[in-house]
Amino acid sequence: MNLRSTYCCPESGCDHAPLEQDAAGLNCPNGHQFPFEPGTDVPVFASEPEGANEYAQANAAEVHDNALRWVFATFHADEQGLRERLVARIGLKKGQRILVTGAGAGNDLPYLVRALDGAGDIYAQDIAKEMLLAGVARYRTELAGSGVSLHFSASDASHLPFADGFFDAAYHFGGINLFPDIPQGIAEMNRVVKQGGNVVIGDEGLAPWLVDTELGRMLVTNNALYARSAPLSALPATARAAKLSWELSNCFYVIEFQASTEELSVDIDVPHVGTRGGTIRSRYFGRMEGVDPVLRDRVYQEAQKRGMSRVAFLESALRASLAKD
Repeated sequence: MNLRSTYCCPESGCDHAPLEQDAAGLNCPNGHQFPFEPGTDVPVFASEPEGANEYAQANAAEVHDNALRWVFATFHADEQGLRERLVARIGLKKGQRILVTGAGAGNDLPYLVRALDGAGDIYAQDIAKEMLLAGVARYRTELAGSGVSLHFSASDASHLPFADGFFDAAYHFGGINLFPDIPQGIAEMNRVVKQGGNVVIGDEGLAPWLVDTELGRMLVTNNALYARSAPLSALPATARAAKLSWELSNCFYVIEFQASTEELSVDIDVPHVGTRGGTIRSRYFGRMEGVDPVLRDRVYQEAQKRGMSRVAFLESALRASLAKD
């Protein structure tokens, strides 16, 4: 018997068609199949080849844990305090549904569970299957009695297997600098979060005032990712309430914004009052070929003489000329 899944098909042309579940995995009505990782209920939509990098090897979680210990020791930071501050930025409420992209071995999951206060859903995804499975082993049983449901998938954060607006919020910390297509990864988080839902993203990246300091140069020499700038230009044009700040001695950026697919509320047809006249629309789309500067000045003088804006005078002159033809 097939059951309806909360996942959708991420394949091109399927328009995020809902998937059905059987004992072997998830199935798309268009023929795409996504098997469960053997011995688990974790669907595999995409994964890096085993051994492709340090995150795709058998001991990936241990390697990552060692790197995290170095980070917290280097920046004299308390891991619990940092993760609690980051999760607090999301503003989660009891019963909500959150997506965690690049979840890795699940280090943030206990903090997210506590923030959901006994009810809700967490969907954790990572393309590094070995890291993700370590998270399953570490936290599925440990957090089983929390009242919060955990869902894991090996998938590509640039092609998420979820419907539009499926989540109340999305979170990512540590990894987006390595995304092959950062704008697409952020666009996907924006797509799957409800209108007005919070998205929080962070990773290595020095604050601008540290870039040209000796400390900044030392950090970049140690790890080139510290030279990355916060990818504000990668936010969707429809994003709302965007904020940028830094954590860990101003060496890790944190971007917050509210998801939206609605165009910004800007009226480009409000007329300017003054010598030049026109609107945003006419000044942008109505630009014409260059004219002789002497003729231009005569036009401006005539407009002033008649008490008209330059745009109004030009438009009336052109209409009158065309009406004669």
